[in-house]
Amino acid sequence: MSFIAEKEGMIEEGELKSKERSLEEIGVKIRDKDERVEESRVKVPSIEKTIGNAATKIASDVDANCIIAIEKKRKEEYEENEFLDVQVVIFKKINQGVYKKIEYDTQIHKVTTGSIIPIKEVLREAINKKYIEKDDRVVCIEDESVGTGFKALIFVFDVDKVFFNISTHKLSEKIDPEVIETILNIALEIGREGREGKKIGTAFIIGDKKDIMQFVKQLVINPFAGNEEKSILDPTIRETIKEFSQLDGVFIIDERGIIVSAGAYLDVDTFGIDFKGMGTRHRSCAALTKNTGCIAVAVSESGGLVKVFKNGSIIMKLP
Repeated sequence: MSFIAEKEGMIEEGELKSKERSLEEIGVKIRDKDERVEESRVKVPSIEKTIGNAATKIASDVDANCIIAIEKKRKEEYEENEFLDVQVVIFKKINQGVYKKIEYDTQIHKVTTGSIIPIKEVLREAINKKYIEKDDRVVCIEDESVGTGFKALIFVFDVDKVFFNISTHKLSEKIDPEVIETILNIALEIGREGREGKKIGTAFIIGDKKDIMQFVKQLVINPFAGNEEKSILDPTIRETIKEFSQLDGVFIIDERGIIVSAGAYLDVDTFGIDFKGMGTRHRSCAALTKNTGCIAVAVSESGGLVKVFKNGSIIMKLP
């Protein structure tokens, strides 16, 4: 049984676009057309009902304007693949105590125990479908059928500028979204903090190694050559990354987050790339994204501003 309660004729099925409903499907009170309140007669097991009610209370307490429930679609056969078929139900607040319901099926990567990465996949898709907007505060509910390793999982997520832009610009189409988020966070820290009391500039090139390396020359001995693979996702090397950001050149990182090189020089034709006031590193980053389809994240030495390039254009600026 799921958090989305089974109906017994109490809740009328209808066009989602024309109906404004309260959270009737997750075990709370429902409001009829005459604003008369009655107790829901929905049958749900106690855990699911408790979680549904808790999510509703949390949404009210933290002033969330959206609740998302995710559950695995039931299938008789066992399918061994990397994806999980799930049902997503979104309750979007349109008035005080009144929500519009949106329901659809999708796929997510199978969940590693305790991971919220697949939930972020659902959020990114909902943003692209324009069900969720920037600055929304979302309460997410997962039941144990999704495989998180818990009987239930509730978390609150703010759709900030970074996450919204990653989703709308589809930066994670070919690149692990956690890699993109991690690099952006490191770049922002470098932009704010600099290194050893001074501002520094650097850049991260993320994409297919084979495509990128044909435009790369090594300026200094590559500190990541010959060692076992190091991932940008490893929190223990975060300070190492910041230390190497003082080197001239850029970082090269593949789609999985493996650090290929640091201190690399981009040997790419920048003809036609004309960004007023930007230096060679920024123009080279833009040109490379145009030539290879990679993503580039550049930190400005002068002001610490972080710019993201895709297809030869600046698609994001972050202070």
